[in-house]
Amino acid sequence: MQARKVMWSATPLLLGMLLGPPIPTLAAQELPTVKFSGELRLRGEWDGRTVGASDDAATLSRIRLGARVALNGWLGAFAQLQDARAWGTETNTLTDASADRLDLHQGYAEIGTVDRVLGRLGRQEIALGDERLVGAVGWANTGQAFDGARMLGRAGGVDWNVFWMNVAERDSLLATGPNPQLNQGVGDDGWLIGGFASRKFSGATAEFTVLVVRKAVTEESYTTNFRLHGAAGAFLYEGAGAYQFGPSRSAYFASGKVGLGVGQGSLAAQVDYLSGDDDPTAGDVKAFNTLYATNHKFYGYMDYFLNLPGQLDQAGLMDAMLRGSLTLSSKTRVRADLHHFRLARERANARGLGTEIDLVGNWTMAQYAGLEIGGGLYLPADLVTTLLPAFADGSDATYWGYAQLTLRWP
Repeated sequence: MQARKVMWSATPLLLGMLLGPPIPTLAAQELPTVKFSGELRLRGEWDGRTVGASDDAATLSRIRLGARVALNGWLGAFAQLQDARAWGTETNTLTDASADRLDLHQGYAEIGTVDRVLGRLGRQEIALGDERLVGAVGWANTGQAFDGARMLGRAGGVDWNVFWMNVAERDSLLATGPNPQLNQGVGDDGWLIGGFASRKFSGATAEFTVLVVRKAVTEESYTTNFRLHGAAGAFLYEGAGAYQFGPSRSAYFASGKVGLGVGQGSLAAQVDYLSGDDDPTAGDVKAFNTLYATNHKFYGYMDYFLNLPGQLDQAGLMDAMLRGSLTLSSKTRVRADLHHFRLARERANARGLGTEIDLVGNWTMAQYAGLEIGGGLYLPADLVTTLLPAFADGSDATYWGYAQLTLRWP
């Protein structure tokens, strides 16, 4: 009887020796956390921007679904699918199931923490400062993303990031393996390499950008940009300057803005100057290139000047503006811009390009929903008939309008 009691008391010890330490329960394990995000954007446009052509209407839609996975405090990933299309481009939705407008807009791994050093590897949006040189181009239906590596951090009050993006892969390896006769090396690839730093002072923010572009938008160029913006009481100010250089290249950009914030509104005057070339055939490049900028934000919402400097015969651009905004309520805001465009260098003994008036209203409909309605009117000068295809049939006034509904969560 005593032996039986000893045997039963020793049984748990024997089982522990045979089976090893206890297996932790599922609840005790550290599981990845997942946060979902999404966007649905619908925009209808009425387009009368081309002289001699009939007005056109189009509906654009953009759907983005994202998931951010945190494996632990310093390792994670983000993926964002996007469907961006113009309604009616699929002539038969009954038989067309190719999902040809579906793409991976962003997809990257993250290592580290943003308050120290965070690394991102993969496809990602990059928006530097006001997006004057590199931006996400959010107005466009697809937006802009880059493939490469990026590091972000914060030190001594300075937010910084550096990146190396492959923007033109010309010798990608075959799926079945490398072929030495077809792979000519990285010398023909296109790169966007850069760094950006910003720091806030009392009422002001200073930003500095350095970019290297190789065999992509330009054959080879180096761009430095400094921007200072802020407020002193009711006085608003902004100044920026950039210099672009490289083999046979010397170009520059300058911008100045002053304004007043009164009550719930503001009024500002601004001048942008992008250098141009007197003779584009001379060999030296003197026209400033806006690289990967979100130009829609700066040179008129009607988007006549997106491809700078190529579409203006390397002549550069000067844009004199009056900009105003007014907050009518906690949910309603309106803004208006008046642009007067001129070439930086003469063409056909003239510089005037015309005047554009833009008006936009924003309404916050609910926590995750907003409505934006806007439009523009362009009064052209005769010179645009030789520079812009939209005015090839004459210098009549043009117009454009839109209504955009955006649902974004969280």
